[in-house]
Amino acid sequence: MPQASSRHIRFRGRSFPVLTLEPEQPIEGWFEQLDALLEQSPAFFSRKSIVIDLAKLTLERPQLTELLENLARRGIRVMGLSGVDPSWACDDLPPILAGGRATPQPPPDVGATRAKDVNPGTLTPSEEAAFEDIANALGAGGAPAVDVKPSEPPAPSAAPLILLEPVRSGQSIYHPDGDVTVIGSVASGAEIMAGGSVHIYGTLRGRAMAGAYGEKRARIFCRKLEAELLSVCGVYLTADEISANVQSQSIQAWLENETVKIARLD
Repeated sequence: MPQASSRHIRFRGRSFPVLTLEPEQPIEGWFEQLDALLEQSPAFFSRKSIVIDLAKLTLERPQLTELLENLARRGIRVMGLSGVDPSWACDDLPPILAGGRATPQPPPDVGATRAKDVNPGTLTPSEEAAFEDIANALGAGGAPAVDVKPSEPPAPSAAPLILLEPVRSGQSIYHPDGDVTVIGSVASGAEIMAGGSVHIYGTLRGRAMAGAYGEKRARIFCRKLEAELLSVCGVYLTADEISANVQSQSIQAWLENETVKIARLD
């Protein structure tokens, strides 16, 4: 006689990175900037779930409803709200989220200055720790080696995503935990979104977003720049805002003083 088996539904808590929009006052000006972005990249928010962080706004309930309606008209799918009075929770609003944290930011690099002084080969934290350990072991500066305790091993770095083929129009590549490298070109209408840096060994005609989840040290590198949009840590430049002297050139882009800077690599 077959034995009855007990089956259970499993529930597990998981966290996933999401994009967050942070509206600011004046809200009319913020929507103008949003419309300018959507004019350049109409599919920027397509197939993406967005959380709206309202911590910088003071809104009454009807104003919040109007804000969400304006976002919906622009094709922005809101999966949750943050920075809202929890007592507002109801069926006609997206879920109100609590406890979300921004991605931890490293302390600013005191040595970072102008673009010409920036060294693209800056050591990673794990490399710096390794050099410090070597210096300690050798007694750097002639000082005698004294009871140096081994440091804790550095946390493993996130594995990069390497694409061996070009990215076609309409494709969206997401890699929230590290760098993305494309051995080829990125077509118009395609997008790359990385938690780390973006490396494109070809022509960038679509959209590239580095540091998409808060990593301010992330950069974008490409062999030939013809991009629809560049973004580093949420700060973006559209095609019209990219200087003509870097168009069709090998470039790197990075964030400096809340502005995306672009420099030629030749």
